[in-house]
Amino acid sequence: MKLVSLFWHKVCRHYHTSRGLHIPPVKKSQSNDQLREKLEHSEEIIKRAMTLYKPNEMMLSFNGGKDCTVLLDILARMTPPSVRLGAVYVKSANPFEELEKFVDDSVQRYGLLRRYEGGLKVAFEQLVAEDSQLKAIFLGCRRSDPEGLNLCEMAPTNNGWPAMMRIFPLLEWSYHDIWSYFRLNNLPYCCLYDQGYTSLGDRSSTRLNPSLLAYDKKLGKMTHRPAYELEDVRLERINRDGHGQASVSGSKQ
Repeated sequence: MKLVSLFWHKVCRHYHTSRGLHIPPVKKSQSNDQLREKLEHSEEIIKRAMTLYKPNEMMLSFNGGKDCTVLLDILARMTPPSVRLGAVYVKSANPFEELEKFVDDSVQRYGLLRRYEGGLKVAFEQLVAEDSQLKAIFLGCRRSDPEGLNLCEMAPTNNGWPAMMRIFPLLEWSYHDIWSYFRLNNLPYCCLYDQGYTSLGDRSSTRLNPSLLAYDKKLGKMTHRPAYELEDVRLERINRDGHGQASVSGSKQ
């Protein structure tokens, strides 16, 4: 764990310097007991999955967004150095360049990402056809996601998706829980969130969140505040047009 911690410290320092990211300092004493409990529960779900499936039978669905980035970090901290952590990324039709760059950075850090293009369902069908050992997939969905109320921590795919077990370790996390984890762990994330995007999807269906628009006295103009300053979590996806592609979770991305 010390090696992992040192590794992330170096990664974060380099990433923040090159990106110019600003993460408000948070003292460890301010860490939320509720977040700690949720993290422990997430770890219990992951441990349960690890007892049911072999490492080569599990994979993380990674799209570069805030939720799956947190889940990737938790999985990396829990995975022994000798075990290879697998992940899959499905490129959208019109992705943000910044998001693609962040995914590339993640590939360099972990070196274990499979890439596909096109629709998610077709991509997962191809994935399962290429890797017959795959039995379970980790997803960074939360209860507040579209159709998230109908999900449970572990559930098989349905509606014609390739057969596998879906695992949702972050299901009970809130929007602010996600950002608290980033700030407390000094974890790097896609720079688009600092520009005023609160939810990321295809470039054609994703806009700056209007609820973050505010007057900046220093700049003397209206600017968008970073995503972690969103107060009303019900407005998290107001910057999405709601026409994202269906996901393996049974909801929109």
